[in-house]
Amino acid sequence: MNPVIYITTSLGSCLTVILIFINYIRKFNTDIFQRKLFLTFLSAAFVAIVADFIGSFFAGLSGAGIRSLMYTSTSIYLIAQNCTYYFGFVFIDYFTYQNSSRSKKLIIFTVIFLVLYTVSVIANIDSGFYFTVSPGNIFVRGSLYPLRVVLSYFSILLIIVNVLIGRKNFKPSQVYLIILFLLINAVGALIDIALHEGSLEWPCFAAAVLYLYFFIIQSDSKIDSLTGIGNRYSFNEFIDKLSRQNTRAEYSIVMIDMDKFKEINDTLGHLEGDNALRDIAAIIKGVIRREDFAARYGGDEFILATDAQYDIQRMMYRIQMAVILQNKKRIRPYQLYISYGYDVFKTNSGLSIGDFLARIDALMYKNKEERKKAGLPTAITANLPDDNSEDGNV
Repeated sequence: MNPVIYITTSLGSCLTVILIFINYIRKFNTDIFQRKLFLTFLSAAFVAIVADFIGSFFAGLSGAGIRSLMYTSTSIYLIAQNCTYYFGFVFIDYFTYQNSSRSKKLIIFTVIFLVLYTVSVIANIDSGFYFTVSPGNIFVRGSLYPLRVVLSYFSILLIIVNVLIGRKNFKPSQVYLIILFLLINAVGALIDIALHEGSLEWPCFAAAVLYLYFFIIQSDSKIDSLTGIGNRYSFNEFIDKLSRQNTRAEYSIVMIDMDKFKEINDTLGHLEGDNALRDIAAIIKGVIRREDFAARYGGDEFILATDAQYDIQRMMYRIQMAVILQNKKRIRPYQLYISYGYDVFKTNSGLSIGDFLARIDALMYKNKEERKKAGLPTAITANLPDDNSEDGNV
């Protein structure tokens, strides 16, 4: 193939990966674990693209060191390619489930597999079962080259199986992302299998990564960087979509306010105030279902939305019990208290979302005042632990 094509396809792919890497490494408002995974994925891709380009560009040239260069570059390419695809699988799994413990286990198995694969690639230099380099310095597929292909692209099958097994946990937007990502990479895989030379798989890969990156940036823009749940923008988008539905739908929407939050900030400092916000957000995330919506509405206010058929009182009871349990553990040098108000928002009812939010906001402050008058630290009056009653903790 014309060397200009090698240069064009590889250079364009490299520049895409480099620009995404530089842009993403400067974003500190994203999930640190997710950031490390994605940067590892991009780094492996860059190494694979460069190694593939070197092996393809110098193929067929004469020279004493070309043969060694071909073996080295192609071996690095095979290893880096697998690192790219399998760390890509781990990244997509984490991006979907947001479960670092699960992903860390996947990383352990991935690293073990990659180490064993690296050993086999090194052994190939003497045995030639994956590939050999002819006297004319041309890449020649070995008897086990099909196995190499299966091992490399098995990660695509893993992603498909992962989606099928956990399909109930995937949001529609995530499913569309994964399907398109797989389709684009599948095209690249077919090109790689049919025509090894030419680096034609990498433009497809770069396009898939670019799409993935746009999706990540869009998702990050909807996340509150302090608490890790949705932000005001994500709520506005959610309610806008809800309001524009042609069919009638009903959602229970809850406004939650942290009581005595100003006291925490004034007496213990803003760092502890941030911890209090994170704790409430973590409690909310631990209680709500995947199909429910949660966001930090602003300051110390949070907002939840769930299908009206779901028992919202039970959800709020579970949240308050989780707050009580948090207080009993004495993890922080303060206690958490919340007030809330909720109502059912009906689409096509003629009531604006602004008026609706004003209503549940008023209900929340009514709840707060009622509890103040009753002298209650929380809205729960039953089954309170009495081992901490001496200092007002619940």
